[in-house]
Amino acid sequence: MPKDPTSELRFDNRVALITGAGRGLGREHALLLASRGCKVIVNDLGGAYDGSDAVKQPVADDVVAEIIAAGGEAAANYDSVENGAAIVADCMETFGRIDIVVNNAGILTPEVWSDLTLESWQRTINVNLTGVFSVMQAAWPHFVEAKYGRCIVTASPAMHGAGVAAYAASKAGVIGLSNSLQFEAKKLKMDIKCNAIVPHADTRMTRDFSADVNVRREKMGKKAVPSAPPEFMQRLAPGFVSPLVAWLAHESCTQEATVHEGGAGYFARFNWARSTHLYATEKEGVEGLPTPEHVRDGAAAFSDFVNGDLPEAGDGTMAGSALTRVIDHLGT
Repeated sequence: MPKDPTSELRFDNRVALITGAGRGLGREHALLLASRGCKVIVNDLGGAYDGSDAVKQPVADDVVAEIIAAGGEAAANYDSVENGAAIVADCMETFGRIDIVVNNAGILTPEVWSDLTLESWQRTINVNLTGVFSVMQAAWPHFVEAKYGRCIVTASPAMHGAGVAAYAASKAGVIGLSNSLQFEAKKLKMDIKCNAIVPHADTRMTRDFSADVNVRREKMGKKAVPSAPPEFMQRLAPGFVSPLVAWLAHESCTQEATVHEGGAGYFARFNWARSTHLYATEKEGVEGLPTPEHVRDGAAAFSDFVNGDLPEAGDGTMAGSALTRVIDHLGT
């Protein structure tokens, strides 16, 4: 609790659309924002964690009822994120505006690379990446009209390689999408902020996924992977991530094209890092094209980040120009 109550982050008169908000992380995001005065569209299909179950559960209704019982305002939406136009239209019809979009909906298929099918790959990309595109494409004109908006996309620790290729690719992809949206916002010179989170949490998705993995392991004659002690898993409750989302969603937050991680009472920011530069030019006695041996012999530079730099994303300058660096290096 802030020492000064007037410094509390409030969302009165703001409207948030939160996808996949019927359970887990999305539910906690919705409850927290609503408790701070935000009106919330709780979007959730209510299907299985891998997107394959046609049986739907009214989990969005349960969250809405909880918010209303606590004195907040919320409405449910059951459209797939692949139909972002319908979700945003519902938000506008219900509350007349949209200030915040928390892109939380996602699925996770349990196949390792050798078992991954094109159908599973495409289904994952359609929901986790194209779904964010679909929702944001519909929300963006409203952000531009208001000259204001907060977009949060949900990446994952699994994008660093955890045997779930489609999921990892989709979650890495949303970071690139968020950065590109931030670049568009900067061109427009509007108060639109786009950022990504990497949540560490024990959710229905992670539990069901682990259960399916253990079933596969047992069929292969392998031992099931034991779960962590309950007291440890309690520290990974989804609610520990939501304060990060609320901060990034607030009008006072100035973060742009960042990636923050959070969970268990811990928060940090990732950053892009570039190593010190390896040059193979005439200044180094190289005439014409460098050879593979030039790269091999200078590869130690790629481990030196102390003398590198931390490029910013979302402003079009992160990639920079190799030609510009070489010209500066040569002093011409």
